[in-house]
Amino acid sequence: MKSVVEYFNLAGQFTNPATFIWGALVSAFLAFVVAVILVILLRKRILVDRSHKWLRYIAYTYFFLLPVLAGFFAFKWGFFNSVRKDIQAHRKVYAKHVPAIFDEQATAAINALFSAKEGGVSRLSSNQLIDTVGVAIYNVYGQTLTQQAAAAGVKGQLASFMLRTTKGAGLSFIIKKYIRQLLTEKIGLQEEVSAEVMQTEIATLLKGGLFVNIAIMQVDHFLKGLQKSILITFLLILAIPCIEVAIAHYLLSRKLKA
Repeated sequence: MKSVVEYFNLAGQFTNPATFIWGALVSAFLAFVVAVILVILLRKRILVDRSHKWLRYIAYTYFFLLPVLAGFFAFKWGFFNSVRKDIQAHRKVYAKHVPAIFDEQATAAINALFSAKEGGVSRLSSNQLIDTVGVAIYNVYGQTLTQQAAAAGVKGQLASFMLRTTKGAGLSFIIKKYIRQLLTEKIGLQEEVSAEVMQTEIATLLKGGLFVNIAIMQVDHFLKGLQKSILITFLLILAIPCIEVAIAHYLLSRKLKA
């Protein structure tokens, strides 16, 4: 629940947090009802005879624990799902809090890249050039987040959160791949495109909200990971009573055969 509170406080500074709680409550309620129906329908299988009375008492706790656990994990899953939807719906609101320094530093890095005399871009193919530009933009993105994370207020908190979610080689690869995809879609890979034209197109792309798109993609991927971990954790916990019931059925069948 600590993670829910943290993201609730952060996202609540940009939009109405009631939508997150409502989505979480709806998910929790539906999961709880479904779990109650399932344990009632499967009550005979759950309450199969055990070799010890205390095991049967434990089986009775499943009728309470399983719906509660289902509701708890569904609450967390629904919360992050609501946050993901809200970010997509209010991307303009979040975009207002992206500092202009992102575009400024990225533009300066790209201009320096194209104006370099030694090891310049003139000898690179379109594919190589886009890869090089993608890495440069990614590096500026990470460096700027580090600078902004030290700032006070909402922008500093947002940058700090974004910086934490950037860690990891997997997400780094995804972000670079996304940058490359955007550059390819907007600029193309035609070999006849000159470096000057590419520089102009890239500058236009930077001013068109490239960093906002990167940030939204990054957060969405991060929240998806949280949802996946919540689901996996619940399934692992659910496996414990399922295994216990399966063992009880197996031992009972052996007893009946004997």
